Amino acid sequence: MAIVAGAAVALINDLPAMLLAVSRLMFAWAQDGIFPQQVAKVHPKWQTPHVAIVLSGFMASVGIVGSHLAGDFFLGVDILVTSMLVNFLLMCLSVLALPKRNPGLALQVRVVSSRKLQVLLASSGTIVLGGFLVIHIWKDLSGTASAWYFHSTPIWVAVMAVATLVYIRKMAGLRRSGVDVDAVFSTLPSE
Repeated sequence: MAIVAGAAVALINDLPAMLLAVSRLMFAWAQDGIFPQQVAKVHPKWQTPHVAIVLSGFMASVGIVGSHLAGDFFLGVDILVTSMLVNFLLMCLSVLALPKRNPGLALQVRVVSSRKLQVLLASSGTIVLGGFLVIHIWKDLSGTASAWYFHSTPIWVAVMAVATLVYIRKMAGLRRSGVDVDAVFSTLPSE
């Protein structure tokens, strides 16, 4: 009971930041043409991406209800942990690849401007997060569950596979319509 209560408090603390982050990603994807354009709507009074915020909250609620119906609150937590580990691992790899992939954008980095320190931090992060991810997946897949869908890793892989197919389809559609996707994704949007 204490563990579940602690997890609930932690999620309540993290939920607003996660909803804001996910909604802003959805908003940016909609502006770039990856998501439907309606998701990029901004509320006329509050100047917030209200459609993206509501959709993010809806998807989070579906995940919570799904975990409840599965009878395992921690299934949702494990999926979230997998997502966060992969996300932060990809961020570290992006720091390492950015100067070759987009030199102009790499020159604009101001948080840690020393390239040697960037490489040290990103390499360390890659090793540590990669290790945590391997351990997390190993613990998930080696655990006992009554069905495959009670393991978080296959569910995460299935969701990412569907999302990847949607992304590939949308990118192909953008290219067919004449959009220079390299130009769109090589520059930061105005803030």
